[in-house]
Amino acid sequence: MPYNDFFTPEISNVTAEADSEPSRDFEFECAFAMLGYQPIVLCIGSDRVTGDCLGPIVGQMLTERKANAYVYGTLDRPVTALNLKDAIAHISKAHSDKKVLAIDSSVGRLADVGKIRISFGSIAPGSADGKKLPKVGDVSITATVTDPRKTPLSAVRLGTVYSLANTIAERIIRCLQ
Repeated sequence: MPYNDFFTPEISNVTAEADSEPSRDFEFECAFAMLGYQPIVLCIGSDRVTGDCLGPIVGQMLTERKANAYVYGTLDRPVTALNLKDAIAHISKAHSDKKVLAIDSSVGRLADVGKIRISFGSIAPGSADGKKLPKVGDVSITATVTDPRKTPLSAVRLGTVYSLANTIAERIIRCLQ
């Protein structure tokens, strides 16, 4: 996607209902306190590889639920290895005063599959595939979708990825309220 294919998403007030869970996840609260009002949510991944589509699914869910954030990377407009540099350049120009939450799938040990991690600091997208892409994010969320020694990214079950994406999107929506 060339640079001019990116657009600044519109923001509207959050209309999603709060989850029935009485307390928010403390790490998410801390992260969103650091990110500030109407953060950038950069959802990285390809909709063409099941194990890599976590980011675009989260972005789609946040957009459909009208998250009070600038969301980049959806199923319709994914941010992938091919256009990540352009997306970062656009975000830097359009939102120089905003902090970035980067979301991406990750691979790891079998015991870690299904775990969601939030970190203060950037992530290096594509590093599991040996890609040299720029690090991105002031805060990052990753979810381990597979152990590549057992199951390649292309064979990860969509239900696994969708469930992780839904959990992440719900937590983000709660924290943005």
